[in-house]
Amino acid sequence: MARRLLSFAFITGCCVAPLVGQQQVVMSERFDAGLGSWERVRLDRRQTSYSTTTTSGEQVLVATSQNSAAAFLRRIETPPPDRAVLEWRWRISESLTDNERERERRGDDYAARVFVIFGDEPFERGTRALSYVWAGQEPVGAEYRNPVIGDVATFVVRSGDASAGRWVREQRNLMADFEDAFGERPPGITGVAVLVDTDDTGSSAISWFDDFVLEVAPAEQGPIR
Repeated sequence: MARRLLSFAFITGCCVAPLVGQQQVVMSERFDAGLGSWERVRLDRRQTSYSTTTTSGEQVLVATSQNSAAAFLRRIETPPPDRAVLEWRWRISESLTDNERERERRGDDYAARVFVIFGDEPFERGTRALSYVWAGQEPVGAEYRNPVIGDVATFVVRSGDASAGRWVREQRNLMADFEDAFGERPPGITGVAVLVDTDDTGSSAISWFDDFVLEVAPAEQGPIR
């Protein structure tokens, strides 16, 4: 992710005005209907490929990266949350176990990442984000700032190849993670993205994603888009 991302327009759906503190599902994505609500974010002249594929009778998102980088973004818009939980499942063919520089700019590659974005310009400096990664060597539970964009907080959720080749389900408390990373309550959520990138290490990776569910209880009344 060594290059600056481009800006792009919002994709929004219908508006719902929830009661304060009422938990609502604001994103539920299983890719059965294809990729119409997602958009590619160019990071490098060599772009990661994103498409749908069928595994075990289910249509899922697959990302293939060969010395390339591109993110895949789902735009949303929520008020500042009082509670927020993200669930998803993912699978990798193998992690980037030879990458010994995951905290450095020249090693800023992972077999799989999931981002939650808080701000109007996703991935730009000044826009905060949480990045959940499947690392090659960094241990599970490690937390550190992204070496390219310091406003991105990295959380190592999986590491190595012990779970490679099988689906793993995750759940994260976004409020707790944001407050732990930045020391304050988060603004509204503006997007969820996946990223499989290998441009800095010149390697390759194939990963799969499915079953994204984002539940949010707004801290104050406002539209969820």
